[in-house]
Amino acid sequence: FRCAMCEGLIFIKQPNEQELIEPIECPRNYGGCGKTKKETRFHLVEKKSTMINSQFIEIQEPPERLRGGAQPQRLLAIAEHDVAGVLNPGDRVTVNGELFVRSQRKAGRETPIFDIFLRVLSLERQNIPLEEVNIQPEDEKTIKEISKRDDLYDLMKGSIAPSIFGFPRIKESLLLQLFGGVARKNSDGNRNRGDIHILLMGDPGVAKSQLLNYMANLSPRGRFTSGMSTSAAGLTAAAVQDASADGRWTLEAGVLALADQGLAAIDEFDKMSNNDRSSMHEAMEQQRISISKAGINATLSTRCAVLAAANPKAGRFDPVSEVPFTSQVNMSPPLLSRFDIIWLITDNPVEEDDRRIASHIISNRLAGISEQRIEEGLDMDPSEGAAIEGMSRSHDGSEVLGQDLFRKYVAYAKRNINPIIEEDARQLLTDYYVETRRLGGESRDSVSITARALEALVRLTEASARVRLSNKATTDDADRAIRITRTWRYTLMGDSFDETTMQSGVKATKRNTSLELIRFIKDEYDRTKKPVLLKDIMNFCEKTAIETGPVEEILEFHVKKGEIYLPQGYGTYAPMD
Repeated sequence: FRCAMCEGLIFIKQPNEQELIEPIECPRNYGGCGKTKKETRFHLVEKKSTMINSQFIEIQEPPERLRGGAQPQRLLAIAEHDVAGVLNPGDRVTVNGELFVRSQRKAGRETPIFDIFLRVLSLERQNIPLEEVNIQPEDEKTIKEISKRDDLYDLMKGSIAPSIFGFPRIKESLLLQLFGGVARKNSDGNRNRGDIHILLMGDPGVAKSQLLNYMANLSPRGRFTSGMSTSAAGLTAAAVQDASADGRWTLEAGVLALADQGLAAIDEFDKMSNNDRSSMHEAMEQQRISISKAGINATLSTRCAVLAAANPKAGRFDPVSEVPFTSQVNMSPPLLSRFDIIWLITDNPVEEDDRRIASHIISNRLAGISEQRIEEGLDMDPSEGAAIEGMSRSHDGSEVLGQDLFRKYVAYAKRNINPIIEEDARQLLTDYYVETRRLGGESRDSVSITARALEALVRLTEASARVRLSNKATTDDADRAIRITRTWRYTLMGDSFDETTMQSGVKATKRNTSLELIRFIKDEYDRTKKPVLLKDIMNFCEKTAIETGPVEEILEFHVKKGEIYLPQGYGTYAPMD
């Protein structure tokens, strides 16, 4: 500081980050004039001052350490010098430092309420995937023994939500999603994601939310959120203004950034607004989020698998509707195409199945222990017992893996196993893709499978090999991937799967009818040079066995699109030039 009276310089250290300490007087023993703060003024000399970089960081304990509905603890940390400015929201770090307290200030006065801060001395990014899952040598031995079992896949499938009856194929796909494929970088800098995205479309009450909850708890770094209460900022990152005097803007990571290298389960996915849901496009395919908010430009990693659930707009799916199942859900085609697997779950009454489900639900409910007795300490929590034992029995007596051991198995596989697909398996996947493309669909503009689906097949094949802790993906793994893909595609659209139907929201039969009608109107108009009457169009439909019911609706749709118009009012049609 420079004294206004004698131009003398005074150097003062600043130990408090939240307050600027000025000189009390101009000291004589340093050649000053001895004037006090009231008698003179002190000006800050920036060029003579020593500035250091600083960054305020809020650290939060990892969610996997929490039990039940506990909220994660947070601590404000201050990084200075070379450790400032190296972290981004959502990063997982080990921070070393010393704690200190600062009194809160209100209206310029200090209060007897103190905030705790951590002064960062060193920090280390946790670059190793799933490093927080502690795998002991005895755990590794158990994992390798389990991987050699003949009934490995049945054991793993049965360990996913054992209290939920049925869904063998869906549980198998969720198992592969947990392990995921191998993310790879190419020489040109392009990145191929390894995470598998799954969408569960189903009628109400078919246990979609239960599956999502279980998967979020089971997966290392799993996060659960509901679309009804989630915004785009909650999914990606929120720009928050500091409560401090300077009011600077900071970024707080959302669900997708916090679930990096894990799984994000999003319930009620269709209830989100279109603007909020649009933020998912980049996060799912490129697996990063570009943030440009309040002058902050940053890129966050979202290398997580997305498991989403959606309900139909009309309450239940209508199988006989002209609208395809994918359009009965409030989701855009570009977003649907980013899912590797789309399961359709309908609630159809079948007496034999209903009886088995009812028996399973009742026996599962009676096998549980009263929550009140657990809270009072009269009984042990059965879920904690299963986690300690590693292996346990479900209520029907079948053997299942405890969640703790399952989590360690997944973490070990993702950390150590990077499968390469063998030549025979590659040929099998190529043959399936080419054959499916050749078969086509019901319409001339139908596309039965796209390259995006081929990438999904590769990811599923690699995940299947990871379950066995194998670094080679064989034809068995490729067969499993093809079987799951065939099953969900058949469930969704039957034998004639059509990507164009998903993208346009119009079934192939209706698209064919539209093409025939437009071509007839153009041919008739070119031949007669007169508007084509509605009765002539109906006669043409009867001759060519086209259903006449939706004809007027189709014609009205094409009038709105501007492909045809009504030259002499309703009932007359002509093509646009």
